[in-house]
Amino acid sequence: MTTQLSDECKSRLFRLTLATPVEGVAFVMADSREAASRIVRTVIAVLNSVAIYDVTLREVKSFSELVRGGESDDEDMRVFEVANADAKAPAWTDTPYFLTNDPSLLGKWAELQADIAANVAHAVIRRAK
Repeated sequence: MTTQLSDECKSRLFRLTLATPVEGVAFVMADSREAASRIVRTVIAVLNSVAIYDVTLREVKSFSELVRGGESDDEDMRVFEVANADAKAPAWTDTPYFLTNDPSLLGKWAELQADIAANVAHAVIRRAK
């Protein structure tokens, strides 16, 4: 993978895991864990027409926590890892909320999606032979 995350991503990126009213993952740039939580809760509340107190989060992780806990060879890609399904390959988040327009993060996501699609295509071709 060739896209490198920006210095801003490396210092201000948080990934939040949503529990209610929707399940999923959101990425946001913030100066603190509390600010990240506030931003995401507010946006999700508005998008889902619910009160802020009805939005619950499972976890909030910083870029450095995600890198330390990940297993991908590409450290920047670790921000998208949600679990290690087996010893061979990590599992990836799908359809996250990007509450930032950082081009390096969006480019890294596009790179991941292209890699996943290529792996699926190669598997189909191998099975067809």
